[in-house]
Amino acid sequence: MEHLFNGFVIVFQPLTFAYMVLGVVGGIIIGALPGMTASMGIILLLPLTYYLDPSTALIMLAGMYCGSMYGGSISAILIRTPGTPSAAATLLDGYPLTEQGQAGKAIGIAALGSFAGGLFSVFCLILLAPQLAKVALKFMPADYFMLAIFGLTIMASTSGNNLIKGLISGWFGLLVATVGIDGIAGMARFTFGIPELMGGFTLVAVLIGVFAVSQVLWEVESKKKPGEIVQQELRNTIPTIPEIKGVVLALIIGAIIGVFIGIIPGTGGAIACFLAYNETRRWSKNKEKFGRGSYEGIAAPEAANNATTGGALVPMLSLGVPGDVVTAVMLGALMLIGIKPGPMLFVDQPHVVYALFAGLIVIQFTMLFVALFSTRIFPYILKVPYNILMPVVMVLCVVGAYTLQNSMFDVLVALVFGVIGYFMRKYDYPAAPLVLGVVLGPMAEENLNRALLLSRNDWMVFIQSPISLAFLILSVVSIFLALYALRPKKENS
Repeated sequence: MEHLFNGFVIVFQPLTFAYMVLGVVGGIIIGALPGMTASMGIILLLPLTYYLDPSTALIMLAGMYCGSMYGGSISAILIRTPGTPSAAATLLDGYPLTEQGQAGKAIGIAALGSFAGGLFSVFCLILLAPQLAKVALKFMPADYFMLAIFGLTIMASTSGNNLIKGLISGWFGLLVATVGIDGIAGMARFTFGIPELMGGFTLVAVLIGVFAVSQVLWEVESKKKPGEIVQQELRNTIPTIPEIKGVVLALIIGAIIGVFIGIIPGTGGAIACFLAYNETRRWSKNKEKFGRGSYEGIAAPEAANNATTGGALVPMLSLGVPGDVVTAVMLGALMLIGIKPGPMLFVDQPHVVYALFAGLIVIQFTMLFVALFSTRIFPYILKVPYNILMPVVMVLCVVGAYTLQNSMFDVLVALVFGVIGYFMRKYDYPAAPLVLGVVLGPMAEENLNRALLLSRNDWMVFIQSPISLAFLILSVVSIFLALYALRPKKENS
């Protein structure tokens, strides 16, 4: 409690609070713009993190993360286009309400759902992450290696409908991670005589290219125009007491499912929102309203996708394994500013961790306030011309890549991986497995070498430890479930 109280002191420092609000508002805007994602928003904030205290930078990034999860519902409700994949289920009832002249109320219910799910997930994060970190302090190199292998098995579940393309993407990420000096043998690998490659590719430069630059190229090719917004005054956004009582069950179902799905690496808000929507409809007394403008149909998926934020941060903070693509980008950003997520973070920098916990609580209230009292601005956000927005994003990408090491080489890396990311998207190769390979590859290689050195090349070390054996079993189960989910469906005869 003392650490948490000190965290609130840090959050309410004027500069920290201002950057937190900037992250929340920026996240809502990024989330509301179709095609823009939370990971891209975090990347655009990277240049600011160099000049900020680690606690302030982390709180700002968390504000961007949470704000963007809610922001996706705005375009889903107003123009029937989810701003983020996590808002895909929100449009099923959100847009019908807009057609009935209740767009303001739909946005208010979405804000309430996001607030409830986010707040619930924060308390789960506070309770679970420190306990999981205590267990992780007992990890040996073999345990860390099997943990990384378990993380890499998520490639299968993040591959979409084409497992082969997902695995190719993941293997390419692992290949990228091997560039540079071998930490054990001290030999240069795949540097081709280029001095800048001796230290390997900068993780954040790769992420900027794969997510942000590729998105700009994609939007330029598609020549996307702002969606058609239903012309109506957004009013009566604050839900009444009876309306809140009517969605309590939906909020509870969404929050619980969201946290559970968020903790499982490689899942994310898109899965959580549809699961919450289906389960809420199953238990609702008004099933017939779903798909025609049900408040429960908005509250449940919005509570679920915001609840995944705290859930996804549990493995990232306590184990150093990203829970989803956004936390993978956050992991790279944190390493950039000198914060290494994992069990030692709770020992070495507890003030940073508890400042984040306190910040996440305040972020939920800030997001609710901004969402309910800024509805008149939302239609204008969706009218931003893409021929203005995309050049601004591209400039920020270049600046962000350059400021990593004040090197034009990182800008070149970002541009090259931007082109690679564009063609991956064009030919339906998922980016998430590539990110997992780049992030977890070095962790797997380093701890594999350490474990074999300590055991004198005895491979039995990976099944002798209970923790390592548990992760091995989880890896096999993860692969089996992914293959089972991709099995051909039998047609009803």
